[in-house]
Amino acid sequence: MKKISLELQWAVGKKTGVGWYIYNIVKELSKSDKNDYIAEFINFMGRHDVKSQINYDIKIKQNKLLTYTMYNFLTKKLNISHNLVFGTKSDIYHFFNFTIPKNIKGKVIITIYDTVFFSAPETMGDMKAISEYKYAAERSDLIITISESAKSDIIKHFNVDEKKIKIVTPGIDLQKYTYNYTNIELENIRKKYNLPKNYILYLGTIEPRKNIERIVKAFKNYKKEVKDDLKLVIVGNKGWKYDNIMKLIESMGTDIILTGYIDEEDKIPIYKLAQIFVFPSLYEGFGMPVLEAIAAGVPVITSNVSSLPEVAGDAAILVDPLNEYEIFEAYKKILSDKKLQRDMIEKGLKQAKKFQWKKSVEVLEKVYEKI
Repeated sequence: MKKISLELQWAVGKKTGVGWYIYNIVKELSKSDKNDYIAEFINFMGRHDVKSQINYDIKIKQNKLLTYTMYNFLTKKLNISHNLVFGTKSDIYHFFNFTIPKNIKGKVIITIYDTVFFSAPETMGDMKAISEYKYAAERSDLIITISESAKSDIIKHFNVDEKKIKIVTPGIDLQKYTYNYTNIELENIRKKYNLPKNYILYLGTIEPRKNIERIVKAFKNYKKEVKDDLKLVIVGNKGWKYDNIMKLIESMGTDIILTGYIDEEDKIPIYKLAQIFVFPSLYEGFGMPVLEAIAAGVPVITSNVSSLPEVAGDAAILVDPLNEYEIFEAYKKILSDKKLQRDMIEKGLKQAKKFQWKKSVEVLEKVYEKI
């Protein structure tokens, strides 16, 4: 049995994709007795009630004296030992968010989800220092990533041996996503967010990499050709470089609805109420919203690039993300063909079954065993 420290930092507070990945991986690890797991977390002055958010049984080691900025400065600039900061002597330290501290005793694993800062830098805003990414890739004893596409990108951009990289995909809680909501439950969500009767859904950050401008332009063309009550619903927070996107959205008036951030428990019914989920992102390390949508039983349009074909399999219509006409045609194709909708939903549920957290953690524990 090995003593393994797990970085819990991004699984506490408002979670994005990385946070939910960590939360669910650590949740599954907490059920295992193969190793002695400790979740580490900087929690300055105890501002987070960690146990209320990490609602499963795992040992948690907190440092309440430092802010995360102070921790970064001490461990990355001044070479203060990470072991000293947390008072741990683990066999393995697994860091889940691209970078690692510089002074650490024990085997080091780093999870790198994508290489967007290298692969599509023009779509991003503020960047972590490239040197930090490169240091983490070089210094770590092993790299975890989440798709074959991301693995290929890491080999290309970091020049590391492919034997050093293992894939641990995200999973999905199928029981939650296939839950049969009552009409009353669905209508309550519709009223809560002022959702229309019929809509195409985008869910994700509002930033250039997500290709929202082409989603909107394709929808604009659809509305010119087909005079129906269909709306476009955009769910998510603003990310980087969103000014032009917001101007375009505003030009569409009441045909586009922005919900902003939604409660996590409302996400699944919002998927289920949609006629189509559209996600033609320019680059994704995995593309979790595509997996969520097919698991929820929604026809999906997504990109034919990066990891997205791996996630969607044969369950989605794949489009060239740079071609808004293809997105427009995909809207029309799905909305006009009930049989196609049923086939896509059936294939989606079959594809979603391939991605389960339990299976992901079985792979990860074999990695821990061999390192």
